[in-house]
Amino acid sequence: MSAKKCFGVRLASMAIVFATTLLAGFAAMADELIMKDGSRLMGKVIKEDDGVIDFETSYAGVIKVKWSEINELIADEPVTVLLKNKEIRTATNAKNTDAGVVLADDSGATETLSPEEIDFVNPEPWRIGKGVKWSGNINIDLNYERGNSDKDEYSGDWQTTLRWRDDRLKFHGDYEREKSNNVLTDDNWRISGRYDHFLSEKFFYGAALGLEHDRPADLQRRTTVGPLIGYEFYESTAMNLDVAGGPMYINEEFYEADNRDYLALGWLVDFDRFLIPDRMQFYHRHRGFLEPGDTDNFVWDAWTGFRFPIYAGIVASTEVLIEYDGGAPDGVDETDTTYNVKLGYQW
Repeated sequence: MSAKKCFGVRLASMAIVFATTLLAGFAAMADELIMKDGSRLMGKVIKEDDGVIDFETSYAGVIKVKWSEINELIADEPVTVLLKNKEIRTATNAKNTDAGVVLADDSGATETLSPEEIDFVNPEPWRIGKGVKWSGNINIDLNYERGNSDKDEYSGDWQTTLRWRDDRLKFHGDYEREKSNNVLTDDNWRISGRYDHFLSEKFFYGAALGLEHDRPADLQRRTTVGPLIGYEFYESTAMNLDVAGGPMYINEEFYEADNRDYLALGWLVDFDRFLIPDRMQFYHRHRGFLEPGDTDNFVWDAWTGFRFPIYAGIVASTEVLIEYDGGAPDGVDETDTTYNVKLGYQW
């Protein structure tokens, strides 16, 4: 064999050894999922939420794997396991067995837990009392029309949530103003906020405050304030649902009609769910107030729609807003229905 060929063989051998060593190093540094069907996935465990693991791979990005389909998780670095009783465990190995989930730490010590005892794997920091999670969205819609009719329409809405381990703040606001041929045809706004303190994973109490204005409905200002007690049915990326209610003091000031104030039973519902993960989200939010002594005095507002994440937080939405006010002054329609197509930003 010539020297030139020997050099080529040696160079190829070195490349193979180098590549093998490099790949072995990558494999050693990766987490491994051994599936119940015997297949193996190499990558990195991002988190487990609602029975689904976000698993980052080099070949397919982040994929979602059902925990029920995993036989064993072998972690390169210890993962954090948050239990429903708020206790924390660290583990480098987790096995699905008939007896439950067997966790093992660096020392080899094991602990068997039922799946119902485990809340999250690698939870977000706020869930273990570190920092706050800030989420929300904002949408804007502008319409400027000139020709046979002159029409200007401005509308927008926003909502945001600040979440600590045991506390939560929610805020919402919307605004709409419309002029047609220099005549004001719509001018209304709403802003509301609520505070929740969690006594357990599901139960919470708190308080709500709301202000609103609706010129076409003769409403100069409605102020709503009162305590709440509620229940968090679901809280995850895939689905959220909470319901709260309590007695509310309501004060209404009108432009023409007589002012009034009264006590009412109030309730709030907030729901969203991804029908297609990261692609299409259904949402429904509504609030209601009912005066026990006058059941005709019933206020109900509902926002129902779909969100479609586009890219880098940009989101499109279609929405139906239904506003009902059984106690509206004479000459004012009790029901308003608005259809919206919106573009906004979500974080």
